[in-house]
Amino acid sequence: MKKTYFLIAFCFLLHLSAFAETLPLTAPEITTRLTEDYPIEMPQLRAYPIYINASAVDPDIVSEVKISINGTEYNVEENTGFYYYLWTPASYGNHEIVMTAITAAGDEASITRNINVVNTASSQTVTSLEDVVIEFTGENDRWYYGTHTFPQYVGAYNNINAYLDVACPNIAGGCDDWDRWAFIDIKAPDGNWIQLIRYITPYGVACSHELDVTDYSSLLQGEVEIRVFIDTWGTGGWQLTLDTTYTAGTPEYAYSDVIEIWDDGFSFGDPANLQPVPTFNIEIPQAVESSHLRVSNTGHGWGQNNTSNAAEFFNATHYLDINGTEAFTQHLWNQCNPNPDGCTNQRGTWQYPRAGWCPGAIAHPDTYDVSSEIGTTFNLDYRFHPSYQDFCHPNNPDCVSGQTCTDCNDGYNPIYYVDTHLINRSNNPMIYGNVLSTNNIDNTLVYDISVFPIPAKGYFHVNAQYPDSKTRLTINTIDGRIVKTYYFSSASELNNYSFDVTNLSAGIYFMNIENQYGTGVKRIILE
Repeated sequence: MKKTYFLIAFCFLLHLSAFAETLPLTAPEITTRLTEDYPIEMPQLRAYPIYINASAVDPDIVSEVKISINGTEYNVEENTGFYYYLWTPASYGNHEIVMTAITAAGDEASITRNINVVNTASSQTVTSLEDVVIEFTGENDRWYYGTHTFPQYVGAYNNINAYLDVACPNIAGGCDDWDRWAFIDIKAPDGNWIQLIRYITPYGVACSHELDVTDYSSLLQGEVEIRVFIDTWGTGGWQLTLDTTYTAGTPEYAYSDVIEIWDDGFSFGDPANLQPVPTFNIEIPQAVESSHLRVSNTGHGWGQNNTSNAAEFFNATHYLDINGTEAFTQHLWNQCNPNPDGCTNQRGTWQYPRAGWCPGAIAHPDTYDVSSEIGTTFNLDYRFHPSYQDFCHPNNPDCVSGQTCTDCNDGYNPIYYVDTHLINRSNNPMIYGNVLSTNNIDNTLVYDISVFPIPAKGYFHVNAQYPDSKTRLTINTIDGRIVKTYYFSSASELNNYSFDVTNLSAGIYFMNIENQYGTGVKRIILE
């Protein structure tokens, strides 16, 4: 009997072995920013960071990443979200670079780049976005994603300028009639999106713009993913072309790095949280030779249900504190006539001053030198205008609809979109993200939203899944005007809420959800 069981078990194991041999191997995915489209330009031979991303399908994992240069294998370092090798070429000329990822199961994948290292550099202009059209046609389609290549270098360029051309597309409506919040991001080696340009579109006309982006020299290299968002709704769209000009010359510092500190929308004057920007802990390594903050902030929201017409038309002063002590003052107020980018002959109210921006202009960031903090660790706080409070706000317990204001939920409550980077520079080699204690959350998710019943008759419910976070939900008209605003602390709270829209006219509206993790848009019909 024992022999019979043994034979059965042995045959079963043979069967399993044969079956396993027929299973397809799952190779890992491996990518790199290194591109053959451009040489690596170095007036003198220096260390150049080669970034590698590798992943595998669950339950398998990547257990090893290797790099071989001209047949010699070198150790690759692992960082949060990426691998890298700091390569100093032994000579100018052509080099074969092979990068390999290996899973725990032994499956592997490789990519090869044949790279020419040269000791000369010439000024050049690179076109990335070319006649890209952003048009809102329904749900979650106000984005553009694309991959583009840029020069690779160390110490070869002393200035990088971005030129943004905004044209009227050949679509119904042409240029959007309204000034829309927009941004252009580039993806860092760890997958985090870094804002390159904050922009507000003009009222219905074409314009062109320029911005110094030398601070992002370390990221505008090799193969780079770019994304664009424009908060356009249903009254036209925009056509974008982005040229980047690299000016040859010896920079003061050969290396730089970008650390994202804040990238989120924060309510202004919310009685439940008057200072919503979280404290950020920063360490600037001793090897850094120059460091500064680059702060972009634009204020939005206005109207009779909005105390003092904030945040768009509120003349505010904010503060940056280091270890609890005021270090810098930011007066967030722009004069828009004359337009700072020369974008005139617009429609609408483009001439009025605004909080950190103007219609038809890039919102230029403010910079603050923190070189005195090199070699230290410190807490950074961003304090909004301390005396402001939005009294017509759903979080104000004393707000009574029809008495203290028309409707405590019916208003374009003030909000600031804050994006802040720490720019470190040095002649010592640097890799991306060399500052410790970072905890970046980026708004890359796009939410699927269900609304029922459809069409809605006075009331409706929503189902949306997202990581628990303070969430702002707005109901917008087809031209983007906000007619209802709600705040929720979790997805379950939103999903259990009954929306009363009996005071809205019948027609088509759009629901917009946004929080620190992502956004989502859903078309709704009210009868």
